[in-house]
Amino acid sequence: MPRHAIRNEDGSILVIALVLMTVLVAVGMASFASVDMGQRRAKEQRVRESSLNLTEGVLYAQGFALAQTWPGTAAAGATIPDCTSATVQALCPNPNNLAAGNSTTPSVANFSNVDARGANVSWTTHIRDNGGPLADAFVYSQLDAAQSGTNVKTGAAYTCPAPCKWDANGDLKLWVQARAVIGGQIRNVVALLKREQFSEPFPRNGVTAGSFELTNAGNKTLIDSTGSQVVVRCESNGPSCTDFDASKDQVLPAAIVRDHTTPPAMTAAQIARFKAAAQSASTYYTSCPASYTGNVVFVDLPSSAMSCQDDNNGVYNSPQSPGIVIFPRGTFYMQGTLYGIVYMVNEQQSSNTVLTLAANSHVYGSVAIDGPGRLTAGQASGILTTITYDPNAGNGLATYGTTGLVQNTWRELPPS
Repeated sequence: MPRHAIRNEDGSILVIALVLMTVLVAVGMASFASVDMGQRRAKEQRVRESSLNLTEGVLYAQGFALAQTWPGTAAAGATIPDCTSATVQALCPNPNNLAAGNSTTPSVANFSNVDARGANVSWTTHIRDNGGPLADAFVYSQLDAAQSGTNVKTGAAYTCPAPCKWDANGDLKLWVQARAVIGGQIRNVVALLKREQFSEPFPRNGVTAGSFELTNAGNKTLIDSTGSQVVVRCESNGPSCTDFDASKDQVLPAAIVRDHTTPPAMTAAQIARFKAAAQSASTYYTSCPASYTGNVVFVDLPSSAMSCQDDNNGVYNSPQSPGIVIFPRGTFYMQGTLYGIVYMVNEQQSSNTVLTLAANSHVYGSVAIDGPGRLTAGQASGILTTITYDPNAGNGLATYGTTGLVQNTWRELPPS
């Protein structure tokens, strides 16, 4: 090669190198941008999935809250708020148990990944009956519309002012909408939730008690358990156990079952379910009520020394719609007519009189007293009996369990 070519400084190689470096830098920047875009997309997808997971968690948490206190009346529905993550409210999911970003104790939150721990996390729920414009499907634009129709239990027409937040049509179904936002990603779902209902067993005895006495010497039947039996836990034949005049047919059938092993009429779990049912129906009381009408009337007196006296000669329920009155503790004096069951749990384990059916009282159904508690019954008016066994009183006993999703009703709504 000539010496002058070697010493040539025209710079063509430098230009080529610069061009190649520029191309490589451009390709690298494009690759970096593509990777960065992929990472952003992956993050968005992850945040969307986190938002959906939280939304479904909120939906099922709201269903759990409904299972505890089902809004079966307008009065119960009036207490239901539109729930939010900002406040701990009754009948709502607890924000402290859901997203860590809303919790005052993040360590107990069920959703605590990097997305749910952020400050930009929120959720809301809405509860609406599945009647009127929401009967066949959930229509978001009709969320707060008035509803009307026929109650499937009573057959009576109803009108529910907007918004209808309770089970106005009585079919044990409610729409629940849940909306969650994480990092600006909105997920909005809705599902129809149904309350599980199941029948409760109850002893098929006209009377079950520790002991009983009849305070009237009348020549007539006061306890008619025909088709059933009278069961006592005491086993003597004296008046401390069964005090009545057998020669006057005051108790039918005449053969009294004496069995000290007779178990309580209900388990603790059953009693708790009936308590929840009464709370849903607004027939749960912590003091003596003015009326004992209702499918389940639960009188939860705070002390076993307390007593309720009902001497208003009222008529509670009907032959077509009997109910059950439950006293966990305390005593009950009744002078009226009740269609259904009177159940004294007798938590105080008293052997004294726990239930008094005064003169001119009538119970069409059955009476049950747990433990050694005593029944004292007077004489009903005219030819009527004081207690008349009616198996129908126990046929309709029902409580409620969990609240589950109705198949094929879950769907995602557009973000709003």
